[in-house]
Amino acid sequence: MIGFMKEFENCNVLVAGASRGIGKGIATAFAEAGASVWLGARKEATLERAADEIEKISGTRPDIVARDFSNSDASDLIDGLPALDVLVVNYGDTDTAPGFDTSDEAWGRLLTANLTGPARLSRHVARGMAERGHGSILFIGSICGREALGAPIGYNVGKAGLRALSKTMAHELGPTGVRVNLIQPGNVLFDGGRWDDKLKAHPALADSVLKAVPLRRFGTPDDIAQAALFLSSFRASFITGAELVIDGGQTVGF
Repeated sequence: MIGFMKEFENCNVLVAGASRGIGKGIATAFAEAGASVWLGARKEATLERAADEIEKISGTRPDIVARDFSNSDASDLIDGLPALDVLVVNYGDTDTAPGFDTSDEAWGRLLTANLTGPARLSRHVARGMAERGHGSILFIGSICGREALGAPIGYNVGKAGLRALSKTMAHELGPTGVRVNLIQPGNVLFDGGRWDDKLKAHPALADSVLKAVPLRRFGTPDDIAQAALFLSSFRASFITGAELVIDGGQTVGF
């Protein structure tokens, strides 16, 4: 964290999807770097716990925004926040069985969570950033948006759409001074996450999974957080429309 110490002082950052894992890691990194941070997610109690943990690490307690950001009314809440310098969109949903023959209900829910919701929120925030002439929007996608890796089809399609959304917004917002980028994580392990659950149920699974990863390990939330800090910082002021894959080399041979 030394490289970014206090680099984000006087910056307002909203991390949507920040109650655990990657989102909480990103929010922690911004708080340590001096930013004023808002944590967004659905469950207030979970956000309060995350805020407690971040305060212990950074010395600063973030504010919380308890709302389902995939809903249309979530954008209205943003109007009550200070002007945002950085928006990190980290939420999504994989909660359905893999397979092509998914229900219309599951399909619609996954697309709303992984694409329509992020598009709605980012467009709303982008308007204010464009008026002020600066800002950074960072989407957290998945390598499943690049390759077919066994996740539910609605999730894959949603994340692929997020990739197109990021590039298109970067192109359209560039003249206003607003930058838009995308991080595509691979297998990230954290307490209570999908891989944590899978490995507790099937410990031997780790060996087979990591055989496909040249660096032979799972990613950590901090691996993603450090990249998020860079892409949101002045050091990346000439970077927009970029797609950074952080997967230990898993998709390098695709």
